[in-house]
Parts: sequence; C-alpha cells; structure tokens
Amino acid sequence: MAKKPKPIDLKQETADISAKIATSYEKLAGKFRQKAQRAAEKARDAKGGEKEILHRRRFDLYSDAATDLRARLHQLQGHGDNDSD
Repeated sequence: MAKKPKPIDLKQETADISAKIATSYEKLAGKFRQKAQRAAEKARDAKGGEKEILHRRRFDLYSDAATDLRARLHQLQGHGDNDSD
C-alpha cells in the first residue's frame, strides 16, 4: 500500500522561500555596497581625467543597485511604501 504524500503547508513554504530570497538580497546588496566603496576610494585616488570619471560612474551604479535591492527587501518584508509612485 502506497503512503499518502504529506500535505504541504503553503504558509510555511512561502515563509521559507521568502526568507531565502531576503537572505540573498541582503548578501548581494552588501557585495554591491563593498564594490561601491572600493570605486569611491579609487575615484578619490585618481588624479582626475577618465579614470576618476570611470570610478565615479561605477560608484553610482553599484550604489543605486544596492539601494534598489534594499528597497525591494523592505517590500518583501512587509515594510513597503505603497504610495511612493
């Protein structure tokens, strides 16, 4: 006689997956913040010109990406601001 499959608790499954996603978002945002910090340091050390512009642009891109991930993370955790449109 075959065993019946164990019923899936959808609320628990959703909570588990959401926690994994949140952890990944936090980790990636942290990496982007580190890269932004390194780019800012290199921009300060650059003697002007194209290198400084390049590093400042990298800083902007990584900072924006980290900020976007943090905002999305807050939405996932239920702290979202619905009237930000």
